[in-house]
Amino acid sequence: MTGEQLREWLDEELNNYPERTSGEELYSFFIKQTEKYVKSNRRELIEALTYWLRLRTEPKTMLALDVAEKHNLTELREEIENLLRDVENGIAFKPYYGQFITKALKKLSGKEGGEKA
Repeated sequence: MTGEQLREWLDEELNNYPERTSGEELYSFFIKQTEKYVKSNRRELIEALTYWLRLRTEPKTMLALDVAEKHNLTELREEIENLLRDVENGIAFKPYYGQFITKALKKLSGKEGGEKA
């Protein structure tokens, strides 16, 4: 499976996910769905999530952030740093989102304590 095929699969999963469910359930669903690709198609998963991170749209960008954090996809750290910079500069999302991005960066850099990412 290529990165583009994996991205298309992610898009389809999101499009077919029932609207009546909560955001928490959606995020949990995506963590479970992507788990199998962390080892078998990691490079392609990174490629697909990079695309979603660069979209700067909800829910895709924030889903990609959550998947990266939960699966410890450290390869996405630079993309996530760019996202945080865009949030801090008022280019993407509201400042509120910065807390979630910072939390993910801390986990990805192994600094979950009180240190700044």
